[in-house]
Amino acid sequence: MKIKKITRTNPVAKHSRNRSGAGAHKSKKDYSRKEKHKESVASKIDRLILLEKQQNLTNSASNWFALEEERQKILEDLDDVDF
Repeated sequence: MKIKKITRTNPVAKHSRNRSGAGAHKSKKDYSRKEKHKESVASKIDRLILLEKQQNLTNSASNWFALEEERQKILEDLDDVDF
């Protein structure tokens, strides 16, 4: 007697190859995962304000410098942005 291997098919994915957009992307412009994960300019500015407030409230020099390094990274990212 043979034991049958139980396979479960995914009804949603079963016919996904027939849907629009299922093939390879034509160019890098069509899809970029990095674009989805970029932080918005407004949230970077909010983060800068928060870091400055934390720097003013901290009593530890090492914490202040760690916050300053983070601020500098954000400022470098914002150099390319036109306001």
